[in-house]
Amino acid sequence: MTGPINPSEEFVFTVCQKSFLSLWSYANPRGKKNKELCDILVVCDPDIIIFSVKEIAKNESGDASIDLDRWRKRAIDDSVKQIYGAERWISTANHVVKNDGTEGLPFPAKGKRKIHRVAVALGSDCNTSLHFGDFGKGFVHVCNEVSFSIIMEELDTISDFIRYLSLKEQRYGIGTKIIQKCREEDVLAIYLHHGKEFHANFDTELNYQDHYFKFKSKPEVIAKKNADDISYVWDNILSILCDDILRGHIEFGPTLNDSEIALRIMAREDRFNRRMLGKSFYDFYELAKRKKVRSRIALGMSDVTYVFLALPQGEDRKYRVAELGGRCFVARGIHQDRKTVIGLATERYEEGKGFSFDIMYLHMPVWRKEDQTQMEYAQKEFGFFATPQSLAVHEDEYPSVEPPSKIIP
Repeated sequence: MTGPINPSEEFVFTVCQKSFLSLWSYANPRGKKNKELCDILVVCDPDIIIFSVKEIAKNESGDASIDLDRWRKRAIDDSVKQIYGAERWISTANHVVKNDGTEGLPFPAKGKRKIHRVAVALGSDCNTSLHFGDFGKGFVHVCNEVSFSIIMEELDTISDFIRYLSLKEQRYGIGTKIIQKCREEDVLAIYLHHGKEFHANFDTELNYQDHYFKFKSKPEVIAKKNADDISYVWDNILSILCDDILRGHIEFGPTLNDSEIALRIMAREDRFNRRMLGKSFYDFYELAKRKKVRSRIALGMSDVTYVFLALPQGEDRKYRVAELGGRCFVARGIHQDRKTVIGLATERYEEGKGFSFDIMYLHMPVWRKEDQTQMEYAQKEFGFFATPQSLAVHEDEYPSVEPPSKIIP
């Protein structure tokens, strides 16, 4: 994007190009009669998120009540109308139509897709109470620029973000519009404080103020942020793979190759799981640098098995890929309750030399008798995880701090 841009354009650009939603998002997709469908469309099977972004400045007529009503109509009601219209078109469509008119990814099957609706209202003083809820045709989340940026910071994976949207929709259910008495970030703080759930006394807690700032200062939250530092090893790997696989192109065509499928599965790991996977890869790579280990299986809390492989610099890449494939197959047989294996291979670190990544995707819904025989042969003949060892690791998302703190007086 070149030249001066306004806040709404900057918002769309940031979400689609720089945020954790970049793998899943389409800026200004097309809809009926090739007209703009919405500002951002996120497609992460089975979820679809429809964003409408309005940048509306408040009028100063001298009557604050009239000015507020007018702002809400243009900033919120018009967004809701656009979102419902986009959803109506999506219900008849089979795939995304990108801004240039070409096909994007297919939409999730109609029987399983889940629609989330988000209106982002820019231009208020950020102290204005916002309406959210069911405006007649489905629940709509309404945020201002401050609250949305906080949500994006606190829930910075696609899985964490969608979980929050889904549970908030369930909490309020089908009903009329609700005037949000406290800020969205305070709603988020209560949700996080209670283990990513909306508990029975949620409405009572909304009567208090400044939940988010109290939450941020809690010792265990600070400890969590520090513990999460290692999780960004996983994010860095994703960034490198994006550069290698996508060559800077974020929006996908109508089909995905195996590397892109693997990349998306890795990006679905939530922040807590990334902490464990990032630590597993970091520990593995430190051992690999000292030639203590060649490969390792890593298991997070998802249903995916990961295989890491690090070989000396200069080894033929095709042999590295072949070994990675063999090890992924053996890992599938070792952990038969997990149908999907993703392999990552790279070079051992040597000062002054670069590195590359290979990524492999293996999905085998059924493990047959002949697969078991082949796996045992690979273990015996090539030594691929011939004597696998399991290490149980316990980790708390919020490291314990005594005594536990509260956000409610």
